[in-house]
Amino acid sequence: MLVTFISECEKNSLKKTRRVLDAFANRIGNNTWQTPITQEGLEAVKKLLKQTASKNTAVSCHQLKSRVRTELLWVVGKRNKFNNEGVVAVNYTEQDKFIGEDSNMLTAEIIASSSTIAGLFHDFGKANILFQNKLNPKKKKDQKNYEPYRHEWVSLRLFQAFAGECKTDSEWLNKLSQIKSNTFSRCFKDGVDGGISDNHPINNLPPFAQLVAWLVVTHHRLPLYPKWKENLP
Repeated sequence: MLVTFISECEKNSLKKTRRVLDAFANRIGNNTWQTPITQEGLEAVKKLLKQTASKNTAVSCHQLKSRVRTELLWVVGKRNKFNNEGVVAVNYTEQDKFIGEDSNMLTAEIIASSSTIAGLFHDFGKANILFQNKLNPKKKKDQKNYEPYRHEWVSLRLFQAFAGECKTDSEWLNKLSQIKSNTFSRCFKDGVDGGISDNHPINNLPPFAQLVAWLVVTHHRLPLYPKWKENLP
């Protein structure tokens, strides 16, 4: 295989790294090496780099996959010197914000809008006699199974009934602005009543609706993994 080594080492670590890499590869730049090498040879290079590594060590290894594509194999030392693809950042900022004010404002608007809509739909699941009895100290003592379905799950299903047939986010958002009293007339089964339903409450929704649905159902805690899944092959 043909590999390239990139060093982002500092201070004395740079000298140690150069001694190791110069013994195995051709230096094609101040901090870049390239060579054909076997898997055993590559493992030996990695082992030697780890032995001499310090807090200032940062070396990435890339394999040439084609004429136009490389793959990051590993990093020895400071992983944050490279991104997930092994690319080195050329610009830095200490400010906690996205590049470009437009992107920052758009993200804030998405967070605000999705949270507001999720908050609205989350409470819809409380609008039933079972949940209301749960709030009544007298009736709560008389009912052991006063809420067989948690209200956030009921709310999720109501949101699915509302947005599930829409192909795009624009459709259900427009429908939300013109909501009618009979919007939630449909009923959904979850599979926990004896069968397994393929009607997933989130996966088939448009992207923004998926975000809202997840916020609705996870408002109090993450949903439990269905026990019947454990028996599937």
